[in-house]
Amino acid sequence: KKIPRPPNSFIMYRRVKLNNILIENKKISLSEASKMIGQMWRNEDEREKLRWAVLADKEKLKHAQDYPDYVYRPRRSTKR
Repeated sequence: KKIPRPPNSFIMYRRVKLNNILIENKKISLSEASKMIGQMWRNEDEREKLRWAVLADKEKLKHAQDYPDYVYRPRRSTKR
């Protein structure tokens, strides 16, 4: 089974914001929601981004405990 990568700060932010946006507006497409979230992230102040970075670091530490032998090894696409 493939081990998932630990989420970074933006991925964690997006996960929470996407749920909120989809609850508020059920008719919005995922691509539109993602564009909105990207803009929201760019407009966040450094303190808020730092808060998410700290949460991501905690997740990274938990991931390291859960998967101690995990090493990220990107693979080149074979579709060339």
